Amino acid sequence: MAEPDAARPTGLIAIARPLIAARCLRSVAQGILLVDFTLYLRALGWTAVQLGALFTAGIFSQIVLILLTGPLVDRLGPRPVLLTIGLLQGIISLGPWFSGSTAVLWVCALLCGFGIGAGAASGPFSPVELAWLGRMVRPEKRGELYSFSNSAGFAGIGIGALLGMFPNVLAGPVTGPSLYRPAFPVFSLVLFLSCVLVSRSPAPPLLEEEESAGICRSREEENRLLKKLVLANALNGLGIGLFFPLLAWWFSVRFGRGPQSLGALFAVNYLLIAVSSFLIARLSFVLGVVRSVLLTRGVGLLMLMLLPFSPNFIVAFFLYVLRSVFNQGSVGSRQSLSLNLVGQKRHGLAGTIHIVSTQLPMAVGPYLSGALFHSGHIRWPFILGAFLQGSYLFLYWTFFLRHDPNLRPSS
Repeated sequence: MAEPDAARPTGLIAIARPLIAARCLRSVAQGILLVDFTLYLRALGWTAVQLGALFTAGIFSQIVLILLTGPLVDRLGPRPVLLTIGLLQGIISLGPWFSGSTAVLWVCALLCGFGIGAGAASGPFSPVELAWLGRMVRPEKRGELYSFSNSAGFAGIGIGALLGMFPNVLAGPVTGPSLYRPAFPVFSLVLFLSCVLVSRSPAPPLLEEEESAGICRSREEENRLLKKLVLANALNGLGIGLFFPLLAWWFSVRFGRGPQSLGALFAVNYLLIAVSSFLIARLSFVLGVVRSVLLTRGVGLLMLMLLPFSPNFIVAFFLYVLRSVFNQGSVGSRQSLSLNLVGQKRHGLAGTIHIVSTQLPMAVGPYLSGALFHSGHIRWPFILGAFLQGSYLFLYWTFFLRHDPNLRPSS
């Protein structure tokens, strides 16, 4: 029998293209605010502690939304869930354009995830997209498709960061908070455009159950594996939260850099991650997901340990970009392993658990790092984050090597 079009790489990318393009657009919007939102709040006089509290609350809020959307996709289907979230966030994100009050900023940041797009994460969109894309392909193909989707997301963040370098293009010759306010209607417009693409995305084809691909686990075994995933991801998330959400603040204060320097940093960073995401997916076919994650993230861990001791901006720029290229390029491979721990009917649940188990502990990090930064301990968040991410790699190897979908013998 001929291979279905959706199973061929070219047909696969074609059928997934509108959905992946929608993610890319949302990432462009997040990339703009990754640069400008922290600088906007700093221009309003916010301190590191206040920023840390907002980002911590923002991550918790995104977790609540993810917990709602993950189960909904298994019941209602992905399209209505994605469209509802996109339209609501598009409307809410206009709030800071009209008012810079603390209450408005808190509400909009909590619901839209301003400035916390670590790893091109798409907040409540994530479990929906993972389930939708996961239903398009067989288990052994998911890593490739997820990596392609993540490459598009990282490229979008990079493009958005480039746009965030030049807030004066839209704002004109102004200074202070007014320089950054036009970024919010741009964010809103891009979200509305992404909704158009979601509405045009074809429904995923129905695939046979995973038993045909050699995956047949009891519900009890799936649950045990998901518990192990929660424990490993929790260490990873807490490590990320200790340094990433306040990274723009750290570069701004430590080296006195503004939107042009920070925009260039994040743009180069994410555009290179977009390339590495696809290359690491190829590496996972050779070494397996777990071994490729251990190798690449081990290099990234070394760069993270060196970053806080950087003597100048150029060295810090180089170390951070190198760390991100090796560390975040494996996102797609790790997502594929997480969904392959369960059957298709639980993909929404598995996607939710994968994301929430990372982001819930990550939410604690910004407040802790904000307090450490405020007290003058500017290196400790990075050191503690490196220790936690090293522990994560040990558990990831221990728990999941024998469940690696790319090392499963062919039947």
